[in-house]
Amino acid sequence: MKLIYIMDPQCGWCYGNSESIQKVYEAYKDEIQFEFLVGGMWIGEQAPKGGAQTYQFMKQHSPVMEERTGALVSTEFYELAQDETYTFSSFEPALAMTWVKKNAPSKMLAFISELQKAQFYFGQRFDDFKTYLSILQKLELDVKLFMDSWGSEEDQKATIGEINRARQLANGFPSLLFDKGDGEMTELAAGYFDGDEMVDKIYGYTL
Repeated sequence: MKLIYIMDPQCGWCYGNSESIQKVYEAYKDEIQFEFLVGGMWIGEQAPKGGAQTYQFMKQHSPVMEERTGALVSTEFYELAQDETYTFSSFEPALAMTWVKKNAPSKMLAFISELQKAQFYFGQRFDDFKTYLSILQKLELDVKLFMDSWGSEEDQKATIGEINRARQLANGFPSLLFDKGDGEMTELAAGYFDGDEMVDKIYGYTL
């Protein structure tokens, strides 16, 4: 049995879902295998730059997410949304996730949570190396190894492959799928979900 969680670092609803997926993980981490995939929401030319249009988009949609999930979006994030030098690309943070998955898989979920908090709560940039280093230090991961190998050709290929797979599986971000291991996969959620309700829902599939 496996639970597949598909999210994207640039997805506000994924940020809002952090506590919910953490509840699911804590409930089943000793019984069910977890796989975390990055969705690639904004890649290449699809990624919007900061500016008036992006700011208005964020101001329109973020409060709805905040009200439903309780996750807070900061003034610093809205300032970042207005910064025309910043591109809201998913690829750089996705590369960092690929590195963590390969080198410290047990800390993957914690890294994802801290990664999104860095941008949405602290207004830090995903194109700034220091953003990743502070998270690595907090999680006691090997900073030198990350600096030496992050963005390698191997990791870029792995990230692109993962994004392509995630896009085939997900009908929205975040998505949660249950793989029984017999070739049959069930979609448990396509979008934000309540953590406690999902824990109960999954229990029904494990009986």
